[in-house]
Amino acid sequence: MSIVLAVESATANCAASLIVEDEVYTCAEFAPQQHAQLILPMVDKVIQQAGIEPKQIDSLVFGEGPGAFTGLRIAAGVVQGLALGWNKPILPISSLKALAYQAYEATGKTTWWVCLDARMGEIYVQYCEFDPQAAKMTAKPAELVKPNDFKVLKADVNGVGDIGSTYPDLVKDFTNWLDAVPQAEALARLALSELKQSKYLAVAIPQPVYLRASVSS
Repeated sequence: MSIVLAVESATANCAASLIVEDEVYTCAEFAPQQHAQLILPMVDKVIQQAGIEPKQIDSLVFGEGPGAFTGLRIAAGVVQGLALGWNKPILPISSLKALAYQAYEATGKTTWWVCLDARMGEIYVQYCEFDPQAAKMTAKPAELVKPNDFKVLKADVNGVGDIGSTYPDLVKDFTNWLDAVPQAEALARLALSELKQSKYLAVAIPQPVYLRASVSS
């Protein structure tokens, strides 16, 4: 069984998660603007809880976004630093796909619209479908849209994200809605089926997905 360490900071949630065989070690805190101070201690904590050495880790995973500009840079920078120090490959995973996986785990439903508040009167949206047999998530391209331009067209659709309080009328369009933010454990679990795509820094430096690259927030 592979050992995967994941960090997620695309939203106000800051989290690190380590999967070792059938055991999961997670540290998470809803802490706006504190990610830079919290994320490395969280990584140290889950490694200590698992009782392993960094050299045993097979891949480092980070939530590539889309999400908050600063949070994404912190996650990407942390895993790149760890990868350099530990000589480990990196695997970026979509933060929106992670949310869809969390929703699948909670309900068993396989198709989800993921909606994250992008601020500035916009939302990140992505349609995702999970294949339980292959343990893989497929998705349409993520988009940055105005809430009024986003229409739920399919019947019996499921939605997950953090826009419930900001855009309650939009949430009402979904048959099922879950309030949630991306978690590191979901990133780690999705990564287990995609480890062959991990790359060492000498091959490629993974970049966050901003969608609004010209604006930091």
